[in-house]
Amino acid sequence: MQDQNQSDKVIDLRRMSAEYYQKAAWNQLLALDNYREKNFEVAERFAQLSFDDQMAAMEYAELADAESSLYLELELEE
Repeated sequence: MQDQNQSDKVIDLRRMSAEYYQKAAWNQLLALDNYREKNFEVAERFAQLSFDDQMAAMEYAELADAESSLYLELELEE
């Protein structure tokens, strides 16, 4: 049962990472659209949101990697 819980945790972390990457891409597109329309202040806000989302995505991916490594180490010890 712990194996399933551990797998679910890693999957949830990877899903969160993917969702943040998706948000980052969407915000980047909105930034580019606003830049094209010369709405520079709005473009900058969307660019910042995109950057923040990318950082969050990377953090979740790193957490998922760490959980996977820990899980693998525990499996090898057993």
